[in-house]
Amino acid sequence: MKLKIINYFTYKKLNYDSVFDDSHNDSYRIYGKLVEGNFYAKIAWSSDLLQPDFLKIYPKVYAIGIDQNFAIYDFRKKHRIMCLDLMYLFCEMVMYDKKIFVATELEVFVIDIKQYEVIKTISLPDTYNKIENNCGKIEIHCMDNTLIKYQISNN
Repeated sequence: MKLKIINYFTYKKLNYDSVFDDSHNDSYRIYGKLVEGNFYAKIAWSSDLLQPDFLKIYPKVYAIGIDQNFAIYDFRKKHRIMCLDLMYLFCEMVMYDKKIFVATELEVFVIDIKQYEVIKTISLPDTYNKIENNCGKIEIHCMDNTLIKYQISNN
């Protein structure tokens, strides 16, 4: 997956699908062209200090997150499989056992990648710090040292 930064006018001219919903276009300041082999898409976001985070799920299928946006995009089918408008800023995502854990500042979404649906939303008592896999349990650490455990295999 390659990301090439482009300007707004080039972005508007590109006849590619947009990874995120373009309805927030007035708040976007950074524009890009995504290249995955011979497949293309376009992406726009607000943060000028950050770049999108990419997680390969299957060949040509990626989870993508930045700012308050998260999407799963299939480059081969040129199709956005799912899209979430996040309430809080995206922090990171990890995949364990056919589930993607999407961490925002104050929530973690558990997404089943077989059905492409949110199966659990975990509210955090404090700001997100990190996520780890510890013997089949996901451990979500908050800045105040709170630890939340989530059993992977039974959910």
